[in-house]
Amino acid sequence: MKGKHKITTTKWQMAEQVKSEVQGVLKGRSARAHRFLDAALCGECVLEPIGALAGTRSSILVEHD
Repeated sequence: MKGKHKITTTKWQMAEQVKSEVQGVLKGRSARAHRFLDAALCGECVLEPIGALAGTRSSILVEHD
């Protein structure tokens, strides 16, 4: 197509800049923050509340087939 110009973007440069900034911030975190974030990112952990935090039985939605 004659006359069309390719549009250039800076999204890749911006993504690399954000990535390097995040790595710098995470490098400076404490051991306590490290453990907290690792626990939050754990795929095997059950994060659903239990007991009084879960609410009453009437607040639970039940799906019917």
